[in-house]
Amino acid sequence: MSMLDHLTLRATQRAEYLADREAACAASTEAVVGLMDRLLTTDSVAVTLRREANNAALTGPRNARKADAGTDELWKRLAAHMVSVPEYEYERQRRVGARRGHSVDSTHPPTHLRCTCLLTGAPMPAAVVTDGERENRIAAELADARSKVARRIVREGFDG
Repeated sequence: MSMLDHLTLRATQRAEYLADREAACAASTEAVVGLMDRLLTTDSVAVTLRREANNAALTGPRNARKADAGTDELWKRLAAHMVSVPEYEYERQRRVGARRGHSVDSTHPPTHLRCTCLLTGAPMPAAVVTDGERENRIAAELADARSKVARRIVREGFDG
């Protein structure tokens, strides 16, 4: 660890707790803790994306256009995979993370402590809420980027 990292570690970790609190103010305590749970399963996401890339590679170069056309399906299959992860797997990952001190990187506090900090206070409701029309506009704005990322995963593989 560099000297600067060592000197700023506590301030960086405090900033992370404050960022979590701000995220909870915007999205709700429940949503932020739920996202942290989902991040505990990134290995499972990586396996799913590698499987998608491998399946596309097995179709061969002739079917590259067909694979490109199905890039929206990749996100649907990934979402379906995430929905299929049972609650007991999240609980298992929480326990493993607490035992091992799981954190995003060396500058972040352990994830279980971040969740505990959020859950200790009064639950915050979402300040930013969307309706169907706004969600459609957001989806339309992100559609090009979603397609590009999916196409890249399908064509080049996933090395996450």
